[in-house]
Amino acid sequence: MKGIVMRALVLILGLLFLAAACGEPAEVAEENDGAEVITGEENDGAEVIPGDIATDPVAILNAATDAVQGVDAVSYTTNLQGFFVDGDTTDIVVSSQVVLQKGVTVDESAVYVDYVMTIGREDASGTVASDGINAYFIDNTNAQFIHGTIADGGSRLIQNAPNGTVMVEYLIPDEPYGAELNAAGYEILEQETIDGHLCHVVEVQMPPYTSTWWIDAESYLPRANKISVWDPEGSGAGMEYTVTLTDLDVDVQPESSQFQLQCPEGFANSEYVGAVSVGSVAPLWTLPTPDGGTLSLEDLRGKVVIMDFWATWCGPCRQVMPHLQSVHESHGDELVVIGVNTWENADPMAFMAENGYTYQVVLEGDEVAQQYFVEGIPTFYVIDQEGNVAFHAVGSDPANAEALDEILVTLLGE
Repeated sequence: MKGIVMRALVLILGLLFLAAACGEPAEVAEENDGAEVITGEENDGAEVIPGDIATDPVAILNAATDAVQGVDAVSYTTNLQGFFVDGDTTDIVVSSQVVLQKGVTVDESAVYVDYVMTIGREDASGTVASDGINAYFIDNTNAQFIHGTIADGGSRLIQNAPNGTVMVEYLIPDEPYGAELNAAGYEILEQETIDGHLCHVVEVQMPPYTSTWWIDAESYLPRANKISVWDPEGSGAGMEYTVTLTDLDVDVQPESSQFQLQCPEGFANSEYVGAVSVGSVAPLWTLPTPDGGTLSLEDLRGKVVIMDFWATWCGPCRQVMPHLQSVHESHGDELVVIGVNTWENADPMAFMAENGYTYQVVLEGDEVAQQYFVEGIPTFYVIDQEGNVAFHAVGSDPANAEALDEILVTLLGE
């Protein structure tokens, strides 16, 4: 079950990361099958006063912004249904009870999610909570209780809540719909009723994904959201889900104790460790190489080593590989770039050859990923000449590449 859930979460998070960049605002309106399409324009914060808000998607999203910014705390029940495609098609069904209380920042907000989830034929359930200082995860499926401080990265425990259950727009203090308000285009769909409330329906086009919002026509609070995202590289990987909120209550006054969990009797109790910390000794490993041999980290003592945990199906992994290849080609024997293939379902060497990547790959990296507390890919570690961790980063943010280059200059004396 752990492998299936991990693959699902990594795929979903990876695809959503790809979708994080907004499309360039279009300038020409188009008609689409009779439904009104309104293109995005630069929005300098000026108030939009539409003639008829029901036909103006930007005005609807601005009204939704004002509505959620006026909410300090909210509770609701979610029903989420969707699927993801990673070779095979797997259905996802989630139900949850959620309470959110806005903080100064998203990480400092209070969150409570009690969920039951089915991925394919496998079931999972648990409770996630944070009071803005500490975070907690009760994993009923594996009888585990994990806790950690937000300052030490414990906010990642909140990511154990199924995707879509935490409607983060209720927690973002500034511009909760900032991405949508700078989207490539919009389509107004026919109004629908959610939990007895008539809603405007706005489809927001932000390639490579589409986000559809059901916004209450009276309160302008969001009541449902549909996400559809597909790998722009054409691998066929993708996902789609719709999360619907019922029993929405913005007058709730939650007790602080609701966001603080205790270890259930009989559960393993552990403290969250988010990564092998910079300055600590890198865990040793020995893994098979594609030519039938093995490679160990100990063999590379005296060199600077870049470890990249990756998989062929991971879109963000593919985004960073050209930079890794460039780094590999730009340095001599004093630097070794290693792709630690992890959670794989295809032929990594065929992928490397097809794309012209020539740096070292090691296989069967799942257990090493656990040693290094890898929760999402790509994950990078730089190991210095003495075998200590000098750098750690997760994801394909260009800032990670810049930071990687800077640490290499320091370690290699360039």
